[in-house]
Amino acid sequence: MSWRLPETGLVTDAAPCVVLADRAGCAEFAVLQDTLHHLGVPSVRVDAESVAALRLSAAVTGGAGHDRTWCVLDLDGRRIAPTVVWARHFSPRAMPATADAAQTLLRAESWHAFVRQLCSLAPASLPGNRPGRLEQLAGAAAAGIRVPRTVVTTAPAEAAAAMPGRRVVVKVVGEHFVEASPGLLTGALPEIAARAEVLRRPALDHPVIVQEHVEHDAELRVYHVAGAVHAYAVGKRAPDSPWREEAGVTVTQVAAPPAVADAVRGLASLWGLTYGAFDLLLSAGEVVFLEVNTDGDWRWFEAKAGGREVSTAVALAIRTLHLAALGKAGPPSPLELVDFLLLGTRTRGSRR
Repeated sequence: MSWRLPETGLVTDAAPCVVLADRAGCAEFAVLQDTLHHLGVPSVRVDAESVAALRLSAAVTGGAGHDRTWCVLDLDGRRIAPTVVWARHFSPRAMPATADAAQTLLRAESWHAFVRQLCSLAPASLPGNRPGRLEQLAGAAAAGIRVPRTVVTTAPAEAAAAMPGRRVVVKVVGEHFVEASPGLLTGALPEIAARAEVLRRPALDHPVIVQEHVEHDAELRVYHVAGAVHAYAVGKRAPDSPWREEAGVTVTQVAAPPAVADAVRGLASLWGLTYGAFDLLLSAGEVVFLEVNTDGDWRWFEAKAGGREVSTAVALAIRTLHLAALGKAGPPSPLELVDFLLLGTRTRGSRR
């Protein structure tokens, strides 16, 4: 756990505070917390691996005579009132196991449920809703945005038979990683496969997504942060290249074409997303939606491209939400100041 709180006002008063919940190894929130501290925004960061050691009490205040409802927390003896809560990669699977399997599961699910409900009670929370991949594809198609032809199936050979072209994309329905034990991640990464090869695959005991492979002119990773859009062109040999051959991946910051910006903002509004990492293709000028990762990392892309635009946007968005929760507007900090505060911060992160 990492605190960035003022030195006074913690004994009798609950300090308004941003709450960040993630995994211990994620770089994004470490950088964000340091930047918020320099911007005068108090915060606390907890991680799934050590959260079980926290001493916690929570009380919901509000009702008659109160302007708003607050969930006041006592964390290890410090009283805070969460203004903004952001949970990323805060998975119960990351929490260390004990000898009692039932107690391990109860503990992990209880902490996960608490953080999820804390997001609902806070004046503001990120990332917003978390639509699954099938919901995303259906929503994008209904919004008039092109999506790849898609089949969810336990028989990939049958699905491939219905797809055009010589290649297909196979990916999981859920997360790209499974965690058999805390901290041990096994990738279930997307693949581009020859259609003829997938036609020979046996049936599975779980559903997968089989999609047409869309020929394209560019692949984009586009970040939506409270209405702001930041785009990166990504060059890679295969979908899993960022994990398997990082040096061969190129990332270049680009201006988002108007059609891309409109699509991202429209879908973010549709799904109630303050933050989202969108994966898109440009095919003969047409936008093709692949998916949005509501926990998507950004530091790795910034490092590859050589900038801090998303980190700056995230810090300013959190500060704005924090001030709004306090009933303050306040002038925004200059972009140059936030960029200066980000100098020297870590640039490496995982790719999700």
